[in-house]
Amino acid sequence: MRLKKAYFVFLPFLCIFFFGCAVQDYPTYTYQVVNGVGEDYLINYCEQTNYPENNTRVKVFRGKKKVMDYNGGSYAGCNSYTPSQIVFICKSGDVDYYYLKSQLEEYLVADGMVDLKTNYNMLVLNKNKAEMTEDERKVYAKTSATIRSAISAEDAEKRFADCGYSSSAFMTFYNYS
Repeated sequence: MRLKKAYFVFLPFLCIFFFGCAVQDYPTYTYQVVNGVGEDYLINYCEQTNYPENNTRVKVFRGKKKVMDYNGGSYAGCNSYTPSQIVFICKSGDVDYYYLKSQLEEYLVADGMVDLKTNYNMLVLNKNKAEMTEDERKVYAKTSATIRSAISAEDAEKRFADCGYSSSAFMTFYNYS
């Protein structure tokens, strides 16, 4: 009988322990970003708790097509990883390139497989060359050359100007060699 009582007393604590440590998604938030050239993006994001780490999951859609899906890392306020500016830059082969700006960083995002060896889809645009590894320098040089062959500097700056966005970080990347 004592064992049965102990079972009923400890069962709720065991349930809390086992189910409390699982991944939990908080409600998904959705908002829309429309840039100056009329491109319409839908952003979904949610906080996830995965004890002991928390992170933000962000998905960006253009129409029904998912353009990007990334993990914002440990969050210090969910909004710091969500995009505030997005613009389509160019298409090269089967890959679409987008500029994305959040509160923390500016990125070049590749929608498609760029290179099986490097396997990236987001590059930080304003990264200091001295802080880059040799592999990162190679990826930057190769990707900037790909972008230069797909769109002229004037057309890229015009896209940013039409959207009302600053092109300085992107143009620094564009001219990277």
